[in-house]
Amino acid sequence: MTAAEAIPYNLLSDNAIMSLFVLNLVGMAYVFLMNGSSIVERAKSMFYHGKQSNPYNDRTHITKLCNLLLYLQTTFYCSIIAFGGIQYTTTFTRGTIPHIILAALCLLVAASLIVKRVLYHICNITLFSAAIAREWNESYFFTIKLAGFILLPLAICVIFVKGFSITYYTIYLIFATLLYAIVVICSAKKIIFKKKCIGLDIFLYLCALEFLPMAILWRAIHVINAFLTTKI
Repeated sequence: MTAAEAIPYNLLSDNAIMSLFVLNLVGMAYVFLMNGSSIVERAKSMFYHGKQSNPYNDRTHITKLCNLLLYLQTTFYCSIIAFGGIQYTTTFTRGTIPHIILAALCLLVAASLIVKRVLYHICNITLFSAAIAREWNESYFFTIKLAGFILLPLAICVIFVKGFSITYYTIYLIFATLLYAIVVICSAKKIIFKKKCIGLDIFLYLCALEFLPMAILWRAIHVINAFLTTKI
């Protein structure tokens, strides 16, 4: 191993990662320029859903490109945060390995979103009416798009703060997870269980379609981490 290869890997010094980070910021500027008012209206509708008949009408339309950019942001930040967690137990050196791991994490998160989209669609059209299924899908996946903004502070710390404390990392990750879970549970209560709200129904529904897939994804990241710890 050469001296250059022995230098510890740092996200901040990775030109590819920094380029993607800057491109993401430019992309989000474009999103808010094109659909900023629609995003605000949809965010507001999450809190007063019961006061309007259709929270996802033309007034809140978001273009396909902007939706794609929002999904990419969430995927990118989730991957950066997961990679930061792996770095706490694994020391990388400059080379191809960090990029391979980051690419694998991005593919893992993206695949989980695609699978989740299919599962939610099949389950919702089976259990609920077409109108309710569409409304819930729109609300749920809009929450995932907004998750990227919640994860942004932690992703910035992972990239820019050298030696970022694992305690603060864990605290913020727990906070973001709890906030996400609360929003999803409240949305489910207002949309798909508004006529007959039973806590057990919401718990079983979200365990099957939300918490179990999230646990599987988290376990997959830990498997990657364990593999790297023993092989690198």
